Amino acid sequence: MKDHQLENYNLRTLMIEYAYFCAVGTLNVLIFFAMYSLTYSVAGEIEYRAASAWSVSYLLSSIISHSMHRWFTFRSISPYGRSLALTMAVYTILLIISTFSQAILADRMGFDHLAVWALNTAAFGFLSFIALRFIAFPMSDGTISVRERMEIAKLGRRS
Repeated sequence: MKDHQLENYNLRTLMIEYAYFCAVGTLNVLIFFAMYSLTYSVAGEIEYRAASAWSVSYLLSSIISHSMHRWFTFRSISPYGRSLALTMAVYTILLIISTFSQAILADRMGFDHLAVWALNTAAFGFLSFIALRFIAFPMSDGTISVRERMEIAKLGRRS
């Protein structure tokens, strides 16, 4: 990122990115919820049904989420492999904590599994944003607009 872009990065810019994160996250949550519902319905009567459905769905939707946030939220030019590894590290830490929460609250204490799902999703959303912005997609790596990224992709196909 150019020095003047780093200097102009402030709380307002962070909040704009958070708004994009929430918008993109809404689609990601819908995908996650569909995966969770499907996994929960086919999990049968296993002991940790909600936690199992949560962890499988969380993992798969995290990979989708990485690409979406890379392109649309942060418009990052961070190297793909590095940003994916760092994103998955962040998501893995949050996965462990949130799966434990799902197991305790839904599977052990008997709270409605969908209510716990919603609580976990909301509780870890802002933490995810902060960790992704400053760890997986640092400002110092630079940005690219979606339009510029599409042009590069078109040029790559022509070569």
